[in-house]
This record gives sequence, C-alpha cells and structure tokens, in this order.
Amino acid sequence: MFSLLYLIFFPGGKCGYPQVQAILHHSSRIIGGTEAVYGFHPWLVSLKKKGLHFCGAAVLTERWILTAAHCVYRVSEVFDKGEQKFRIKTVQVHEDYQTSSPMSYDIALLEVDGDIQFGDYIQPLCLPLPSEEFLPGMTCIVSGWGRLKERGRLPTVLQEVHLDLVGPVMCKYLLQTLRPNQPFTAVCAGPERGGRDACQGDSGGPLLCPREDGHWVIVGITSWGKGCGRNWTNNRNKPPHKRGSPGIFTDVNMFLPWIKKKLNGFSAYFLSRFCTWSINVPTGSHILLEFLRFDVEHDDFCHSDHLAVFAGANNAIETFCGSQLPPPMLIASTSTIVQFVSDVSSSAAGFSIRYRAVADNYTHGECVSIQSTPCARCGLVQSPNHPKHYGNDTDCRWVIRAPKGHVVKLDFHDFDLEQSEHCYYDSVKVMGDLYGKDEIVVLCGGGLPPPVLSYSSVMVLRFTSDSSLAGRGFRATFSFISENGELGIKTVS
Repeated sequence: MFSLLYLIFFPGGKCGYPQVQAILHHSSRIIGGTEAVYGFHPWLVSLKKKGLHFCGAAVLTERWILTAAHCVYRVSEVFDKGEQKFRIKTVQVHEDYQTSSPMSYDIALLEVDGDIQFGDYIQPLCLPLPSEEFLPGMTCIVSGWGRLKERGRLPTVLQEVHLDLVGPVMCKYLLQTLRPNQPFTAVCAGPERGGRDACQGDSGGPLLCPREDGHWVIVGITSWGKGCGRNWTNNRNKPPHKRGSPGIFTDVNMFLPWIKKKLNGFSAYFLSRFCTWSINVPTGSHILLEFLRFDVEHDDFCHSDHLAVFAGANNAIETFCGSQLPPPMLIASTSTIVQFVSDVSSSAAGFSIRYRAVADNYTHGECVSIQSTPCARCGLVQSPNHPKHYGNDTDCRWVIRAPKGHVVKLDFHDFDLEQSEHCYYDSVKVMGDLYGKDEIVVLCGGGLPPPVLSYSSVMVLRFTSDSSLAGRGFRATFSFISENGELGIKTVS
C-alpha cells in the first residue's frame, strides 16, 4: 500500500537576512559595544508600556513575535524599528515559567492584532533547525535599547554588542554558583573578564548567531544576568553580592517543539511552514520513500525552505531543497520522521512523496539513495546494474551514519569507472558531511581503491556519470569502527 505526503508553498519574505548592510560605527557608550546601523536589525521589536520601552522581542512571522516570559506580564503594545505599532491579541507564556524562579523557561510568544508588513526595515528572524549546532566560541550579537551600564541610563540609539558563546558545561556550572538546583534551560555568552554584556531593558531581545549563507538565527532570548558586564572568574570564591555572570539567554533550540506546538495551535498560517510526519512500518520491513514531485526554494545549504528526513527526533540523515527530483530513498529502519521547515518566505510549488513498507532485502531497479541506520544487513553499496555497465547521466547518493563514538570504513571490492583528469566525468565522491563541503576523496578509473575512513560518524557517497563511456561501476561494503580503532558493528552484504 502506498501513502502520500503533500504540501504547497505560499509566497512571503525572507528570514534572518537584513536588506541593509552593516558598517559598524564604534561607540564608547557601551563597553565593548557599538551603535547599530539603522536597518541592520529589522526583526527587533520594542515592547512598550504607556509609550516607554521596557523589553525587546523578535519577529518570527507576520503575526507572531518571540520574547522573554518575564517581560510580558505588563505588555500592552509593541512598536518596532519600522514605525509599525500593534496591540497584543494573544500572549502565550511557557507553562513551567515561575515568577519566583525567572531564570528557567523564560520564553513567551505574542500574537499581534494585525499583520506586520515586511520590507527593507522589517524582516523576520530564522529559527534554528532541530539538528543545527552553534559551537562554543562562536561570535554572536545581542542588540537592544537597554541600559548602557549597570544602573546606567537608557540610550537614544539602538546598541549592539558582540558576544562569544560559552560552552554548556561552563554555563551550567556558573548558573549553579548563582542559583543552584534550578532547571537548566539557558545558553550563555560573554567574556570571562566581563566588559561586554546585555543589560536591563535588553530582556526579551534575540541572541543572534550567523549561518555561513549570511542569514541570522535566533539562538537565545535575553533573560537575565548577575549585574551587567561583571567579571565572573572564580565566582564560587567571591561573596554572593560580588559575583558576576555572562549574559544568560533562554535556549531557543530547546524550546522548538513548544514554539511549534503553540504556533500550530493558534495559526494555520504557520502550520504550513513547520510540518512533521512520523512513518512506521512492521518489524522486519524497511521504508521506501519515492518523490513524485519536488519544487522547494533553493539555497546552497538548504537552510531556508527544506525537507529533512530524520532517524530519531533530531538525527537528520538527509536534507533536500531546490527543484531537482531526489532519487528514491530506502531507509534501513522500521521508523523515520519527515519534516518540512520553511521560513516566512517561499516561492515554490511544493512536493509530494509516496512511501511504503518493503522487505529488508528489497532491491530497486533504479538508483536508490540508501539511508543507513546501524543495522546488521545494510552494508552494501554499488552502482546501478553492477556488474553490468551503469549507464549515462547517473546521479546516486548514499548516506551512511555510524553509531555514536564510531567512524565509517568503506572497502571496495570492484571498481571500474571512466578515467579522466581530476575525475571530471564519471566519479565516486566520498564526503564527510551532508552538505558536500567536507570532501574526503574523489575516485575514478580502474584499479581497486584503498579503504576509506570517515572523519566522523557520517559518510556520504555520491556517484555521478556523464553522457558517454560507462564502465562496470563499483561495489563496496561499509563497517563501523570505534574511534579508538577497535571494530564496532560489522555489516555484511
């Protein structure tokens, strides 16, 4: 039996990409900070009470903005940099937020009464992808109209400050020196020596981190801190009133399911932009996904609109965007998750997928992208029709994922491809990441290549041929080896 997944896209604006270029103007009004260029933070919102600013927020869609829970008990209207003013229609505060313990679950969604009109000076921010990582030491940005120093005055010009992310272990340790035994729902950013930080009035605003494609992602929501810009070296050895902290921000990635649930419950508009399907088949079967139609907005890294296939809740095994029809996917598992994510802009037609349960020894007459999860019978990859000629204009892709703490070893048993300089025509390309940036080796010609090891738990193979001179192709098996060199899970063909 076949089943279908189908979705249509709708037009809109682009998330996380300011139309105004940032040329930083340095200012001594915030230690280590700058005055923000007008228009460089088009997603930033000022929350006001009786015309006075008290908190920040960030635009997610035409109707929804994201802020800190401790801000919204007194919010009545919002006012943003593009001079659009709205009253609040709906307030959604996280159910576990407690005013007696404001450091945890400090997140809220506000629905405005009316539609925000996007333009050069008003744009939405990108939410992080479920599997997206922003590593310790990455430089991110906080902006707002908060105080210029602890117990100082409010500025008349929007300010921004660059802060490096602090590792989660250090962040959790620091929070325990300030408020022990509290749930850990935060990320930290800021230098150990202090001097750069957010301050009162910046609460609710976004902690922004960059993607390689130039788009900005809301990684955190400004929540609180011990003082403003204090040194937090050797915190435990200081009296409580002299302790400091980095900036403490609500971890947006941790709350993605909550955001999705709330927006889906209140807004059919957003529902078309964050959809998840869970597919399960009987024990002893595998899952075959066949793409019947595919037209999704394209960018180089599939960070904007994309369709992702997961093994488990957060383990992405493949991500698709663009207009090229993906090959069928054979998932070596009895369950998988298919998720469509879109920002508030899109301009493509959509997709439809047919899926069904197949036997674990299923073979497909066409080129199939084999998505491997650790198993006992999924260790063979080979070119179409092997050992017969593979044909012209072939484009196959395999994603192999080893268990945690293991790498992938690829062993070739037959290899016969057209020979060319730099393997320009027919080739097998082995890569260490899903985006094709981390190239391990490119192979072509005759002769058996030596074994290939991945750099991490992921190995991606791509086999392509041009329109002439096909060979027998290749046959290979893969196994998983622990990072200390011992044999892990051995797979056989």
